[in-house]
Amino acid sequence: MEKRWHIQETDDASILDLADRAGISSVLAQILYNRGIRTNEEIRRYLYDDMDDLDDPFLMKGMKKAVERICRAIEEQEKIVIYGDYDVDGITSTALVYSVLRDLGGCPSFYIPERQSEGYGLNADALQVLQDDGTHVLITVDCGISSHDLIEQFNQSMDIIVTDHHMPPQLIPDAYAVINPKQEGCPYPFKDLAGAGVAFKLCQALWQKRNGKTLPGYVELCALGTIADLVPLRGENRILVKEGLKRMKKGLNTGVQALLTSSGLTPDTITAGRIAFTAAPRLNAAGRISHATRGVEVLLESDAGKATSLADELSELNKERQDIEHTIAEQAVNQIEEKGQSQDGVLVAYGNDWHSGVIGIAASRLVEKFYRPALVISIHDGIGKGSCRSIPGFNMYEALKSADDLLIQYGGHTMAAGFSIVPDKIESFRQRLLAYAADHMTEESYIPEVVIDKELQADDISLQLIQELSALEPYGMGNSRPVFALRDAVISECRPIGRNKHHLRLSIETERQRLGAVGWSMASCCANVLEGDTVDLAFTLEPNEYNGIVSPQMVLQDIHRQPQTIQLDRNVMVDIYMALKHCIPEGGLPVWQVQKRLIDAVHSRYEAHTACAAMSVLREIGVLDVRELPDGPIYYFPALTGKMHLEASATYGKYFRSEGGR
Repeated sequence: MEKRWHIQETDDASILDLADRAGISSVLAQILYNRGIRTNEEIRRYLYDDMDDLDDPFLMKGMKKAVERICRAIEEQEKIVIYGDYDVDGITSTALVYSVLRDLGGCPSFYIPERQSEGYGLNADALQVLQDDGTHVLITVDCGISSHDLIEQFNQSMDIIVTDHHMPPQLIPDAYAVINPKQEGCPYPFKDLAGAGVAFKLCQALWQKRNGKTLPGYVELCALGTIADLVPLRGENRILVKEGLKRMKKGLNTGVQALLTSSGLTPDTITAGRIAFTAAPRLNAAGRISHATRGVEVLLESDAGKATSLADELSELNKERQDIEHTIAEQAVNQIEEKGQSQDGVLVAYGNDWHSGVIGIAASRLVEKFYRPALVISIHDGIGKGSCRSIPGFNMYEALKSADDLLIQYGGHTMAAGFSIVPDKIESFRQRLLAYAADHMTEESYIPEVVIDKELQADDISLQLIQELSALEPYGMGNSRPVFALRDAVISECRPIGRNKHHLRLSIETERQRLGAVGWSMASCCANVLEGDTVDLAFTLEPNEYNGIVSPQMVLQDIHRQPQTIQLDRNVMVDIYMALKHCIPEGGLPVWQVQKRLIDAVHSRYEAHTACAAMSVLREIGVLDVRELPDGPIYYFPALTGKMHLEASATYGKYFRSEGGR
């Protein structure tokens, strides 16, 4: 997909001044400048803040009242129930508050609703059971701010304390106490905490009140939830995640350690990004496929053997989740394409009994494929439950709000949200969203943008630079890994890699060094970018170890190649066709090998891009075709497959039928 580059503006004098004041390189100074970090105090806080720099939790509105009530419940051994959510933020928040209350001498238990039957947030049946079971204090984590009516109904029989981070509605629940930095009148300086962050502030305040000391440990649970919830990694979120990652690398929490190990992470590979893509989905799978209680249990487990067993169980659930999600995403993509809606301003796909636990991930897949805001709806028992994912510039929450008269309920954030709807209103709802998109988006909004922090020269790329950039970690939402550009790079090697040949490996030759680059899921670029081409690259940087040698590696974000004028006539086409006949055996050959063989065969007569363009034409008219195989795509001549017999076919021929079809 074409991407547009936005190169950050520079102010050389200011950047040199910043570098001099901070004692850092001009590259790092440029990145800090781009992120609005320009004064000595801002630089100090960004680079060196730690847990001692967190704000006083008692600044948060409702905190003092909540802490006093919980402390009384601990002293009197009253029954305290933590009511959580089934996503990673809710699971970690639940485990965090439970651990602290237990270690303070309380009698906590927890309740997390079942995603399919109960849905998000508080529900009357669950609250009734908890009330009948003698609950004295109910603490919500990562939910509750939108449950005004339910809290009003049950707040007389048990004291309900709401801790949440979602945007409050106009009508705040009349709970015993409400702790949410976003609520009106809350003076707490940092507003972007995740649910786990708000829960951590409550735990800080409780520990301080009960013991008069700073809360020890526990921060890895908060970090895990903060990473997974994709809140901006700046301010206090950055501190909490940074300190949490330090504890994870030391293996100080048995349950978290088992989860990370089961995810394939080691102390050297633990980063916010890797946790987001490996460990967090495993916790999420518990709430999506089974029950989120399993996720809380692994985080609370202190026996290493039991924790490992629970973590491995989550890994199996995650594999099951991936299979279900792939099926639904494929059906959603097919539906969008068959209806000719792939270029609509907003994509809406729906199906009967799609697993509601994975429709959010399916919506993300639509965004990845089409770069459009996407909503996926599962219809069950006459109700459609929807999950939404967005792109920059499209406020999903406001879009839902513009159609709230068509919805049963809705909630969420700018980039992700959820809702429920009566099925016969889905088309009207889709039209309303299209109208919203037409008013708020432009054609350019639907072209992915790569923001370039700085253009580098090849000689700038070094392990020393990568080491200096590590001061910017942890990376995540609001603190993305810096992206650089390299102009006029000459490609010396270009080939697909990976088990299915879906990824790309490039090498760049300079006068002083050979630079390596990898492009994840970018193997298709091999059709347009060839050895010898001069290109512009957008990339991030990371160290790469191979055979004990560590070198800088570019992780590609985009490749720009100057377009060339190619002329194909009948003689050229026939010539290249005949050359291909000699390059491709009857059973077919991997795409990249065919391309290399052909270029080598005709290089004295044609430029490489001419040969590749001719192959594209032959494929379009059906003379040449591509078959996707487990080991990657291959080129073959369809007309030849009728001669093949399964039992006697060559290496790739075994994948074809003998009756002449593909």
